[in-house]
Amino acid sequence: LPRKRKGARSLAGSLHDASADRKRTCRERKPRPDKKKKKPSTAGDDAATASGRGGVVMTAPPASGRAAPDSPGRGLKRKVGCIESATRIGRKKRLEAEYELGDEIGQGKFGSVRICRAKAGGEEFACKALPKNGEETVHREVEIMQHLSGHPGVVTLKAVFEDADKFYLVMELCSGGRLLDEMARDGTFSEQRAALVIKDLMSVVKYCHEMGVIHRDIKPENILLTKTGKMKLADFGLAARVTNGQKLSGVAGSPAYVAPEVLSGSYSEKVDIWGAGVLLHVLLLGSLPFQGGSLEAVFEAIKTVELDFNSGPWESMSVLGRDLISRMLDRDVSSRITADQVLCKSRQFLIQHNFMFIFTRF
Repeated sequence: LPRKRKGARSLAGSLHDASADRKRTCRERKPRPDKKKKKPSTAGDDAATASGRGGVVMTAPPASGRAAPDSPGRGLKRKVGCIESATRIGRKKRLEAEYELGDEIGQGKFGSVRICRAKAGGEEFACKALPKNGEETVHREVEIMQHLSGHPGVVTLKAVFEDADKFYLVMELCSGGRLLDEMARDGTFSEQRAALVIKDLMSVVKYCHEMGVIHRDIKPENILLTKTGKMKLADFGLAARVTNGQKLSGVAGSPAYVAPEVLSGSYSEKVDIWGAGVLLHVLLLGSLPFQGGSLEAVFEAIKTVELDFNSGPWESMSVLGRDLISRMLDRDVSSRITADQVLCKSRQFLIQHNFMFIFTRF
């Protein structure tokens, strides 16, 4: 077994205090006495790898910049939400004591996902098993999921366990599968259906950005669906926390969805808008906007290929739809629209589409 450094704590142990704080926060309504403030942590995107379909691994060095006291992330303990009281985060608890593992439902580069059933009540969840050689990445993923907990569009983390070899993240089960599977089954989406997807996605992305989190791996594989079709953003293994104006460095993400500024080595939360723009292109046309026979060719296309949204298949698209995707895939970061603006434009499109539908019926 790998040796622990002197004084090092397990993942479950290091999260024990945060869990206790959350329980106190859930119970106590009255203001608590001020305590000595801790400095917010900087966004550490030091060990991140992409799980793109091409199997490309990209690592990211630590982000540049220092955390400021007025960080939008507000520190993990200030806004982490209240994980259910059934959650167990402690060294003595074992996964097998509380959950029964079932069939495997997913397999990625860094681990597997299986159905698990709570022994108390029989409720089903998804259990993600991750090897311990990526401990810092798992720590960050767990902390960010706790930080974002409470939003209906973020997959809920229920419990964390570990044994000698692996970490186990027990999360809500999204039995509707992945958006990718729906796209493979149904083919291209209508503008209205694509706008609904982007609207729901941007609602979550906007929340993440307000909380000081950049997802950095927006793609259909990481968008899950509930049994009723509600969208959930998942896989925060590449996510990073930032402060106002902080820039990240290092290549991270899935090759076809990477924004051009990521390849230049300095970027912000707007990389998530670019990734969503690539997704919109795939939803509408069924193809990636930037392609190549090698990783280098794909990256070169991302940096140089000019997309024409006024000819070919785009001629049959609405003006609003073409304007939206062109502004999401704008290489000029200062001109690229924000999550809030994408949300407004997608709503505007849906309102206009519904009005035209009613108008043409009568």
